[in-house]
Amino acid sequence: MAIKFEFYESPHTIGTDKKHYHARVVNWQRIDTDHLAREIHHSSSLTIADIKATLISLSEKLVYHLKDGARVHLEGIGYFHISLACPETHSPQKTRANKVKFKSVTFRADKYLKKELSATKTERSKYKPHSASLTEEQIDLLLTEYFRTNNVLTRRVLEQLCMMKRATAGRHMARLAKEGKLRNISIPHNPIYEPAPGFYGREKLPEPVSEPEGGTTDGTGSETGHRPTKETIIETI
Repeated sequence: MAIKFEFYESPHTIGTDKKHYHARVVNWQRIDTDHLAREIHHSSSLTIADIKATLISLSEKLVYHLKDGARVHLEGIGYFHISLACPETHSPQKTRANKVKFKSVTFRADKYLKKELSATKTERSKYKPHSASLTEEQIDLLLTEYFRTNNVLTRRVLEQLCMMKRATAGRHMARLAKEGKLRNISIPHNPIYEPAPGFYGREKLPEPVSEPEGGTTDGTGSETGHRPTKETIIETI
């Protein structure tokens, strides 16, 4: 077992003559609770249901104690605690408590976990997942094929579809939305996109039918909607 990696250009050197590169893990596999429960089940006498129930209970108790401001330590895994955010102030006494909000959960790995991972082998990936290798036309072709069997697109799906990193996928999503090829059907901070009419296999909206100048026509082809003439008024009378 070895961690696959690839070299990526550092963001602060993009567009410059002096390039710097850094290594990133290349692995698009996501291990979920069900997967872990099955693995633990095969190496123990516990049932999958019992394992999942324990993990769910662990998550609930972790939230409970973090809400109380506690620092939670899971032996062999690490330490969890929350971080806070508030507006910058020169007078803490004038800052109301309701201005201080939850920011994030901070994790620090346990010594045992870091020790076990320190000897992990690494090897360069055989695949080149750099998103720069895909042109805009190639991305359009992949999206056209994707939307044949799917109705919506998220950033995570675009990452996996085009083998992109998160930031790159986000830039392409924003570009496609600006070009009018995708439209967001969710909230701005958690966008979910669908193809705009006329793109990626979706039918283009019909052009609006313009009325003939001077009025519309009836079933005989005669124009209607004209102002009545003096002779028409006299005949009517």
